[in-house]
Amino acid sequence: MITTKCIGELIEEFDIRNKDGKVNEFYGINVKKEFMPTLADTSTVDSSKYKIIKKDDFVFSGMQTGRDKKIRIGLFKMDEGIVSPAYTTFKIKDRNVIRPEFFFMNFLRDEMDRYGWFLSDSSIRANLDWERFLDIKISFPNISIQDKYISIYEAIIRVKRLNERIQKICPVLIRKANQDGGVKS
Repeated sequence: MITTKCIGELIEEFDIRNKDGKVNEFYGINVKKEFMPTLADTSTVDSSKYKIIKKDDFVFSGMQTGRDKKIRIGLFKMDEGIVSPAYTTFKIKDRNVIRPEFFFMNFLRDEMDRYGWFLSDSSIRANLDWERFLDIKISFPNISIQDKYISIYEAIIRVKRLNERIQKICPVLIRKANQDGGVKS
């Protein structure tokens, strides 16, 4: 059975600030929806204004959705970090309804990015407003099926990363194998 709900029914927004300044790992999200450490010099930045995120938390930035034709959203997989106060931070309300990974997989589809672009306003920055984001509908199967999809997706990502590492480590061997017509048994 497939269930369909608005995002607003599945998530809850939170805003936990780094008031004591103990967390100093600054992150941002790129257009590939990946978290990356900031490249900026943060030595003089007041980190107490930044938001704390933890494993399986999300960030959302509706800015430039129309320009980039991407919904800027990221699923945090490290233990802890801080992000810009400009990001909206949220988490899944009930992991027995939808898994964070399955929720995020919906935003890796080109169709979802096109829909976000369609929903973005017509301002110069073409933002996707938070309220419109909350109204987006997501369809999902039961938890056991979600877990199977997540396992398959994670296996594919592991193979892709392994392949990328092999290509970096052994470019000469790969070129030679391709010239020889591949591996022969």
